[in-house]
Amino acid sequence: MERARGAAVVSLWATALALPLIGLASLLLRKQLDPHFENYRAHFVIFGAVGGLAFVLGYAAGEAANRRGDARVLLLSLAFMATGGFLGLHAIGTAGVLFTTEHGGFMVAIPVGLLVAAVFAFGSAFVDVRPEIGPWLVRRRTILRVFVLTAMAGWLVWTVLDLPPLGTTNSEAARGNLLTVLAIIGTIVYAVSAARYWTIFRHDRKLLPAAVIACFLLLSEAMIGVAVTGERQWHASWWEWHGLIVSAYVIIGVAARREWRDERFRHLYLPSTRQRSQDISVLFGDLVGFTPFSERSTSGEVAEVLNTYWSTAAPLITRRFGGELEKFIGDSIAATFNSRGDQPDHALRAARAALALQEELAIIASQHPEWPRLRVGVNSGEAVLREIGGHGHVAYPLVGDTINTGSRLESLAPAGGVLIGADTYEQLPDGAVVEARTGLRVKGKTDTVHAYVLLALP
Repeated sequence: MERARGAAVVSLWATALALPLIGLASLLLRKQLDPHFENYRAHFVIFGAVGGLAFVLGYAAGEAANRRGDARVLLLSLAFMATGGFLGLHAIGTAGVLFTTEHGGFMVAIPVGLLVAAVFAFGSAFVDVRPEIGPWLVRRRTILRVFVLTAMAGWLVWTVLDLPPLGTTNSEAARGNLLTVLAIIGTIVYAVSAARYWTIFRHDRKLLPAAVIACFLLLSEAMIGVAVTGERQWHASWWEWHGLIVSAYVIIGVAARREWRDERFRHLYLPSTRQRSQDISVLFGDLVGFTPFSERSTSGEVAEVLNTYWSTAAPLITRRFGGELEKFIGDSIAATFNSRGDQPDHALRAARAALALQEELAIIASQHPEWPRLRVGVNSGEAVLREIGGHGHVAYPLVGDTINTGSRLESLAPAGGVLIGADTYEQLPDGAVVEARTGLRVKGKTDTVHAYVLLALP
């Protein structure tokens, strides 16, 4: 029964996705069915809007990739941005709207953008085959985004200056053997990528992976349209392959919109994003004597202390040292470093952040002698990151002995000081000034712990 249902679903998909090609073939075989429809303003609005949609989707997916360190979603975001950007270039080049004459580069911008996007689409489909590539890509995410934006800007300049071979309107999308070959390559790449995503979808039948499959198949069909429509600009067959692109990104947009807002791309994450072992450093901070201070102070005064301290701590940890601020819990703060696997110097980052944090807060405390002082604990080692939760709330906490020990070290740190674990100390450069604290007893551990009060770093 289940097999029959699956076959029926596949058949339905195949029929739905084959219909555009059947329509395209009928238009090409009988020219009288391929009417001419030339509307510059409609062209500008439709493809400008869809280009904007694809680019926004790419940006949103990129933010999710940044937050979770996921290479598959990162590559998808680059594919969406490339398609959206070149769609936008095609739209703004519509003759009679922003430009008085046609430019060849604008006319072929969509196929070029689809071909650039196909490289990233293919990478997203197969990035899990070589798991070690994922962290490498995530570390270079800024370079990859700059590449896409530079390609768009370069194409715009090249087009507007009418540099060869784009210096003539004869560069229409379906004219020329080279572009036909590139369109065929793009068709194959998108089809193979869709097939690979089908294997992913079979193991986890969620809406967004299915939407990606449909998107890639429609883009593959659009590339077929590029290759075979000849010189039929503004004819129904020309509009049709443009419409396939529109449909592809409307499907992705609708699917993403239906996902939970805080983790819209969660069902595309790599298995290693959902659960993995990771070498990390963790920083815990806590205000000493905060409870007695709260008892003798007004609620407004307590809130002012927390806001003053944490508004200083948050940008220091995240912007200055690249840490991930996990949470504030009353008078406590927790942050991690290298949670995405892109900070090999995580122990040094955490140690520097802890010292800098104490320096900044010491200045504030000197102006308010009655305010409690912060103590900080830092520890390094292996932890397990695992996705927990479902629609409505999903968390990606790091758990393990490294985390627990870091929390215990914070409770043993002196007020205004930093206590680091032995594993953190071993990763610091020569010249670190410390005071050893050996044989420490911490709650929940049978063996004693060796730690160091960190005083200075080179």
